[in-house]
Amino acid sequence: MQAVDDCIRDNLQSDVTMIPAVGSYIVSSGGKRLRPLLCLLTTKLFGYQGERHIPLAVVVEFIHTASLLHDDVVDASDQRRGTPSANGVWGNQASVLVGDFLFSRAFQMMVADGDMQMLRLMADVTNALAEGEVLQLARTFHLEMTEDECLEVIERKTAVLFSAASEIGARVSGQRDAVVRDMAEFGMCLGVAFQLMDDALDYLADAEAVGKPVGHDLEEGKITMPLIHAMSTDGELAARVHAIADRGGYAEGDREWVRDRVRAQRGDVFCMEKARSYAERAKTLLPPDADTGVRRLMAGLADFSAKRPF
Repeated sequence: MQAVDDCIRDNLQSDVTMIPAVGSYIVSSGGKRLRPLLCLLTTKLFGYQGERHIPLAVVVEFIHTASLLHDDVVDASDQRRGTPSANGVWGNQASVLVGDFLFSRAFQMMVADGDMQMLRLMADVTNALAEGEVLQLARTFHLEMTEDECLEVIERKTAVLFSAASEIGARVSGQRDAVVRDMAEFGMCLGVAFQLMDDALDYLADAEAVGKPVGHDLEEGKITMPLIHAMSTDGELAARVHAIADRGGYAEGDREWVRDRVRAQRGDVFCMEKARSYAERAKTLLPPDADTGVRRLMAGLADFSAKRPF
């Protein structure tokens, strides 16, 4: 991870001073680095001894960071991980344009890697991320959202990058196609579990614990798994959510009322149980003949994604 951090700093360099300033701010703002960590662990799982995975792990982190910069602008968020978001400090224009720089720098790094298969993978992943964001936007206040539709958004806008991280690790390590597919699916399941926990925490946690506003998803028109489950058994909640959608946001008292009602209907519990089922599925995909210690670490990472308090 130290090598990844060094590579991040090297590739944030630009004679346009705002680029390294904004890039360093968001990259250094306390993220979990789960995606590059997943890439590194997967190479260790198979005993890879080279260095090629380091810049590729940074590619994954740059694409993720670029998507965060854009997301905060789209969501009009002024806080990330308990600190002012980049757009809150430098403004929306700078955040969008530095996000563009990170996307383009990631593709420069993939060209330098020289593997067309890897370039194709990350081009497809970046396209899927963009589609996922647009799909989520198109489904703003989509009150008939089903569980399957919710999972489709999660897979496209979040889990696909986890999947790419573990697939990169398997490909760099020279694994056969069946193992590469299993590791890509491991990352996908882990990513779904991670996002489902994020959705549960929006109804369960307090802002100080998670480092961002809570009770915010519905306010932005995001119909997530806890709310879908709770509305299916609570007509009064469904009616209140319809009224919020008609207004295009919360009135006074809506935020806490909805959060309390979702918890009363155990929507958060339902969502966390589904996250744990994805984590359990992920663990079954780890190859039994791989490094035992690293396998245990990756199983622990899957468990953390489905049980994390923040």
